[in-house]
Amino acid sequence: MRDEQCRLLIDMLRSQDPGLDRIIPAFVFRFNASYGDPSAVRWDVSKEEWQRYEFLGDRVLNLIVAQTLFAQGPVPLDEGEMTAILNTVVSNRSLDLLSRDQENWDLLIPLSIGKQNCYGERITAGAFEALIGALYCEVGFDDVAYFLNSILSPYLAACDPRHNAIGALQEFFQKRGDPLPEYTLVSRSGPDHKPVFVVQVVLPDQQSFTGSGSSLAEAKRAAAQVALARIDPAAGSNEP
Repeated sequence: MRDEQCRLLIDMLRSQDPGLDRIIPAFVFRFNASYGDPSAVRWDVSKEEWQRYEFLGDRVLNLIVAQTLFAQGPVPLDEGEMTAILNTVVSNRSLDLLSRDQENWDLLIPLSIGKQNCYGERITAGAFEALIGALYCEVGFDDVAYFLNSILSPYLAACDPRHNAIGALQEFFQKRGDPLPEYTLVSRSGPDHKPVFVVQVVLPDQQSFTGSGSSLAEAKRAAAQVALARIDPAAGSNEP
């Protein structure tokens, strides 16, 4: 894209409301004006090039989401929690729902892919990934990361296990100015296909509670739930 068009696109990506419904038509218009048919309504790109952008966008998307999850605090997510959130947020189903929620999402599917009345989630998710790949090529990593973090933050928050008992327990002690609870893996037993994890949480006053589950994340939540029920019954009773 020409320099002026790139600057306009970057301004949109970094705006207070960088919604996909605004970004999609702006991107398609600017891309077509620079590289394709300026009169085309849809993204004017060959099927092969669209798939190349999709491939790149998938990798960029995974890296940005992984980087965001890794940097979250003050209580960091463990590997299992990060993996679970990442797999959910970047799944075809999640990206399909995110894309279909926009009025102009079909502008990202070039005629070279084929015009249909109804596209499957693999195509709509691929359209989102192709957009990310093309944006990365045009404006670079930082601006795409800013944009993605803006539009994906509600989805990341909804998948964050710290928004359940773990988060409630942390908030309880933060409000009092106390150190945060500490979690320790006590044991792992059972066969590989059906493991049982036991986690202990130690509170600032040295009280300790344990919880178990089929994953480390589940065991941590269970331990936090037991602790909450003891120190703050009202909060503990809200956990499903």
